[in-house]
Amino acid sequence: MECKLVTKILKNTKGFTLVEVMVVLILLTLSFMVFLRALNTGKSVRANSELRTIQGVILNSIQNEIRARRFDENVSSSWSSVLGKDSGESLVVQFDDIDDFHDYNVSSITEYPGFSYSVEVKYVSLENGEFNFSPDPVVQTNFKCVTVTVSHATQPAITDIMIMSSGL
Repeated sequence: MECKLVTKILKNTKGFTLVEVMVVLILLTLSFMVFLRALNTGKSVRANSELRTIQGVILNSIQNEIRARRFDENVSSSWSSVLGKDSGESLVVQFDDIDDFHDYNVSSITEYPGFSYSVEVKYVSLENGEFNFSPDPVVQTNFKCVTVTVSHATQPAITDIMIMSSGL
């Protein structure tokens, strides 16, 4: 009789209990949630990286456009005292010198919706081997400071400064 009782008890312990099945399901659910969170984080990082790359491309493009222009309307010292577009220059393709870009803003770029940029130009002086960003931006010197800022609604703006020389 004792042998039958032991055999009966052994037969009943070969399966999983409901508690064991529930613990396994909870552990699988938690690990799946961690996996999905990691996928979502990767997607977010990739999207931010792509937006930053586009900002960098736009910045580089604008800077190359500015570098392609002459230092000033005048070809020798006695530089323009007024920074900004000259009369008859309303389009970027008509800009013939660096300071025409002063206060130039584009609020929406056709190829890249959601991006915008602005440009500021001012004169700077070189004193004791260092550039002096004086409070008076129109005192003519042989150096112009060009600040380009590219913005996007969901990213911090990227700003870069170029110091352009007259070459004299």
